[in-house]
Amino acid sequence: SKDLTKGTTKEAPKVNIKEKKQVRPKKVKKDIVVTIDPGHQEKANFGQEPVAPKSKMTKFKATVGSRGAITKKSEYAITLDASKMLQKKLQKKGYKVFLTRYTNEVDLSNIERAKIANKRQSSLFIRIHADGAENPNVHGFSIIAPGKDNPYTKKVFRESKIAAQTIVKQVEKDFVLYQNGLIYRSDLAGFNWSKVPVILVELGYISNPQEDRNLSNSHYLDKLSTSISDGVSEYLDKTK
Repeated sequence: SKDLTKGTTKEAPKVNIKEKKQVRPKKVKKDIVVTIDPGHQEKANFGQEPVAPKSKMTKFKATVGSRGAITKKSEYAITLDASKMLQKKLQKKGYKVFLTRYTNEVDLSNIERAKIANKRQSSLFIRIHADGAENPNVHGFSIIAPGKDNPYTKKVFRESKIAAQTIVKQVEKDFVLYQNGLIYRSDLAGFNWSKVPVILVELGYISNPQEDRNLSNSHYLDKLSTSISDGVSEYLDKTK
């Protein structure tokens, strides 16, 4: 901490001991709920569900995700580890934080996960994933947000975009981004069924050997989740 007395010769004002000291009320953090969704699960559910309400386009209800190029660790395991770390960090900041799942042995579709966030009236719904690509050289952190012209996410587009931009800006201080770090999509059921601000965090590419090793390293994951939590906190404190 800085020495505020340095460079000054002024004496501190005398206090009348008979006067009652004014007690400043402690700043209480608002009752803010964050829901974190650790992407994927141990067993896939290849049943179909609509990408959006009343849409004829469908997708699998849930998949297992990618697999580490070197470690062979599954994406669903990495996302759960990262989500639990992020939950603890955000709880320490005073937020109410819930996960959509606490184990890998679940059967939750993307629509069901979005509905959990909706039911809790979440201030932010954070979907955690780890990307995969055919090209092993592709790497970097990024966030996917709802598309601007998507009719299903009109009400949450603006805040979702601000959340994504704020977190990316924080993370890029210490980590490499994929392209500019921001991607917009309109074909994700987890977005289209969400009635609350929503983003999808891609921690990195586990198809890239180095990032695969990094995301299986608890120290790296701890540092990354700290950067993400700082970005989340900045967004929530500004807007809520």
